[in-house]
Amino acid sequence: MIKGLVFDPSSFFSVLQCEIDDDWFEHYEIPTALHSVKRIPCGDLVFFLDIALNDETKPIIVIDLTEPYPIFRKDRVDRYVLDRLSTVGRAILTNSVSIPFNWHSHGQGSLQSVYAANKNIGGGSRIHFDSNPAGNKDLLFFSRVDAPIEFSKLHTADDVYLSARSLLNEAIKSPPPRRINPANVTGINLSRRLPESFSRGATLDQWYETKLTEEQREFVDKSYDGPVRLRGAAGTGKTLSLAVKFVRDALAFHRNSTSRRLCFLTHSSGTVDQVTGICLELDSRGILTGQSKHVITHIRTLYDLAYDYLKFDLDDLTPLSLDGRDGRKMQAELISGILIEMRSDVTLARFRDISDNLQASWAAQKSSDAHQRLVLELMNEFASILDADGIWAGTEKGEKYAKGQIGYRAVWLMSLPTERDRRFVLEIHRRYRSLLTEMNTLSVDQMVADFNSFLDSNTWDRLKSTKGFDAIFVDELHLFTSIERQVLHKLIRNTIGGDGITTRPPIFMAYDVKQSPRDTFTYVGEGDGTLFSASTQLQKSELVKLSKVFRYTPQIAEFLYDLDATFPAIDLAGEWEKFAITAEVADGDIPSLSIFKDEAELLRRVFDTAHDQARRLGGKRVAILCVNDQLFDHYDNISRKRYEGRIIHVNSREPNLDLRHAGKKVIFSMPEYVAGLQFEVVHLLHVDAQDYPKELSIGEQRRVISSIYLGSSRAERGLHLHCCESRGGHASLLNLGIKRGSLTVERLID
Repeated sequence: MIKGLVFDPSSFFSVLQCEIDDDWFEHYEIPTALHSVKRIPCGDLVFFLDIALNDETKPIIVIDLTEPYPIFRKDRVDRYVLDRLSTVGRAILTNSVSIPFNWHSHGQGSLQSVYAANKNIGGGSRIHFDSNPAGNKDLLFFSRVDAPIEFSKLHTADDVYLSARSLLNEAIKSPPPRRINPANVTGINLSRRLPESFSRGATLDQWYETKLTEEQREFVDKSYDGPVRLRGAAGTGKTLSLAVKFVRDALAFHRNSTSRRLCFLTHSSGTVDQVTGICLELDSRGILTGQSKHVITHIRTLYDLAYDYLKFDLDDLTPLSLDGRDGRKMQAELISGILIEMRSDVTLARFRDISDNLQASWAAQKSSDAHQRLVLELMNEFASILDADGIWAGTEKGEKYAKGQIGYRAVWLMSLPTERDRRFVLEIHRRYRSLLTEMNTLSVDQMVADFNSFLDSNTWDRLKSTKGFDAIFVDELHLFTSIERQVLHKLIRNTIGGDGITTRPPIFMAYDVKQSPRDTFTYVGEGDGTLFSASTQLQKSELVKLSKVFRYTPQIAEFLYDLDATFPAIDLAGEWEKFAITAEVADGDIPSLSIFKDEAELLRRVFDTAHDQARRLGGKRVAILCVNDQLFDHYDNISRKRYEGRIIHVNSREPNLDLRHAGKKVIFSMPEYVAGLQFEVVHLLHVDAQDYPKELSIGEQRRVISSIYLGSSRAERGLHLHCCESRGGHASLLNLGIKRGSLTVERLID
């Protein structure tokens, strides 16, 4: 009987970066393809060690499997527990992430516990660990219990840990055994969780020398004497280029014994997981797992960093969401309720003279399109302007906002031509903030605004030398709000050069503005609305453009070219550039448009077709993406019952563990929640005329087209758009593609 598993940090992260099936928990084997790790049974323990490990003083991770509270129980929760062990390991051993607040971590000295999985999966069970067993800087996971229990009543598995320490030297000296591929015996699958376009097995040098394009290498070679932009359409390899530069620079600093702190920031935890997988594959020295004395690396979201640095948990405050679907729905419900509550005689009289369009939307029924559009516009106004710049009713900034004295206002923000309109918005925002206070919570925009203020404080000025970074790498910059972009340069710790002159911040940024489904990238205080305003200190940064796409076929590229031509003519300081790429992928089918009778027929036929395709192609290869918020919620509820066990629902930008273990299931989501991911086949739902009326503002037009562009560019080989006759047929923005033949049309109406 195996009593415990023992890892060194390198093998721990290497194994846990794989996709592990349930069968793995029977014998804990590893495949022959995992060349860097050896599996050594010693007594009643199994060691997983790096082949090159020769130092028994290195940290170890021990997982206790003994009764009565084994970490793994051979149940459906095991895989989720394994993913949580990985995050805890990174948090404790590398300090490159923080344990998410919604895991409800509790501690007593070096002992700590977190939820084993979300409540639906884990039922409230918790895993316990010791970050200083027997006074050593090791990590011991020692129990999984079904309900909270006092630390003093737990058995901490000291005998398993001490046995692991005493047998470590023997395991290190043991030669790797001859292994058969366990997949031939147990059917387990330990394939790496990496993007399909990322070639496995290639070294960092091979990627740099033979796989990167000249444009990508130009970016990777950029020095640290100022900010650098990497701009390219979806699928041009922006994330990969950033990851290669991040690891390559870290290795160079390590070899030169140069002390550096590097941080890779993204907008979503899902992208963190993907980037971490790529970087671990390229990292030959274990720098990302804390094996370097000179280089410290972080790969995390900006929200994770803000939460960690501000320590909200100490103040018993919880963010409303970390950009998840549930959080946005809650925010929308709060604003919608406020609009209805304000329809009292007193408030109606107070704001009777607001603009006609605003008055009509306010008076509309809650279920109407006009009401829903107003709610979305207000959410955008809060995030882009009010929360971003600390503008509140009753303050000096609030008065300037009301009187229209705040300067430039981007044309794609909601129309507020009169002072009364702006005071109406301020009153809604005041009530919204009051509700958040009653709930003892913060919106994400408020949390980031507080983080920005913290980085201007005397406290941060003292901490910057130890907590700041020497360089920042930013992926998905187009998803960062204006206030989030202002944070970036403040995280840089060395801002004064040897000559006493302030240096330009070494920040390396990848983006594609057209993939942003929101307007929060604009900033109200800048005359040109640029991404790189003076407040960000990123203006006049060097630019590298990527022109070759490696994700989708020439046929999909041709359709995106035609879709791009329908974008509003917005000059965002030169960032809104014409779509011009060369597809480096083999030919495929021309994207198609299917027109169904109604929503019921569309749902049935598309979901059935996608399920059949997923069974043929394998897990995570087929996605159904809905561009309509309300219909997404409706379909989400229906499909959870009708297609139970056959669909993975992704409704936030937080990590989805089901996505990592998809099997042959279909992914159902919205474009913004799978940004950065890719699928062989994408079904894009409801590109309907009803959602693209002529009266849409420029901002609404831009958001609709960006969402369709983002969803379409997730497809590698097959792209299928769908609409309903009952919703007016297809949107007019598809007409150019239909006329030019980049989009075929099929009417499926009986």
